[in-house]
Amino acid sequence: MINTLPPSAVSDYPAHHTGSVCLTPHGKFTALAGIPALLTPYIASAAHHSSVLGTESTPLFLILFAAGIIAISAILIIGITSWGHKQDQIQSMMPFCIRYLAKSKNEVEKISAAKVLGRARHPAALLILTDIVNDETAGEKLRSAALESLRGMSRNYQKYANLIDEFLSAVEANAHQKIIDLLITHFENGGTRHVQSAYVIGREYIRLGNPEEARVWLQKAKKRNMRAHVYVNQISQLISACTRNLIDAGDALFRGGRYHEALGRYALASHDLGLEQKRLYLAHLRLACTYCKLERYEDAYQETLLALQDRHKTDTLLPLNKLLQERLGKNGGSEETKMRRDRISAEIATLADSAMAEVI
Repeated sequence: MINTLPPSAVSDYPAHHTGSVCLTPHGKFTALAGIPALLTPYIASAAHHSSVLGTESTPLFLILFAAGIIAISAILIIGITSWGHKQDQIQSMMPFCIRYLAKSKNEVEKISAAKVLGRARHPAALLILTDIVNDETAGEKLRSAALESLRGMSRNYQKYANLIDEFLSAVEANAHQKIIDLLITHFENGGTRHVQSAYVIGREYIRLGNPEEARVWLQKAKKRNMRAHVYVNQISQLISACTRNLIDAGDALFRGGRYHEALGRYALASHDLGLEQKRLYLAHLRLACTYCKLERYEDAYQETLLALQDRHKTDTLLPLNKLLQERLGKNGGSEETKMRRDRISAEIATLADSAMAEVI
């Protein structure tokens, strides 16, 4: 019997998750088709005995032998069917166990889910168990259960036995980049690209302190999750954390006068943000002010238009937008025009500093 989850958890399990990836109907038929081959030596032996015993005892012997064949076949069929049914149960529980590990607050229930995943012969289960084993925030008992499940999987899941052993060695050595390389090689370079592989890669980059790459992979996981519906809010929460880290890093660089580097962080953080998040992080305002400091006035002007459109601190942006319009319109070559242009540029820089001082 497999480990079961609490009734309250099972009631949440979607009814449409059925079927097995370990033993398909075709696989069961193939297994049953091999029965005659297994019985071939016995059939040959029966023919030999019938020739030795003579014609009088042949009918009785053949009847007994046929009954034996039927009994053996029945035992094999029952065994294969029972094993296949058990695998069906494990595989159909797998998507639920993955979601349950992410949602549940109960350590005992999460341990039960990890043990069930250890019996599932599927890459998604392997990936989630790897993430749990490597998660410093997970409870020690849960990590131990996931570790034992992975070890059991390495014995029973021959396709990935060597890979699991490499994962375990990398986890023991705290080699996050090695885990990322293994995941990309085996799950991202061709074949099926699982939502779990992108998710785990993103988590590994977070552990390496690299929110830029983490956000890229988590965005991939979010798109795949729209089809798979494995995770609920976990991916979005991690993306938000990476975005916040990038914004904070950009702010620190801006304060230090490293405007090119600050621009890079702000641009990464702003990529694929929704309207509410852009307002939350004042993304266009940050970009506009940074462009101002880099004297890229056309880019700064466009960002102020977007910021005003999204209603980012209009009291601050309207004067900056007006100065940028004036600066872009002063392209004459006279000495008076040049002096006025320089004065406007200085005002723009001062206003950009003031705006960022309010934001940071």
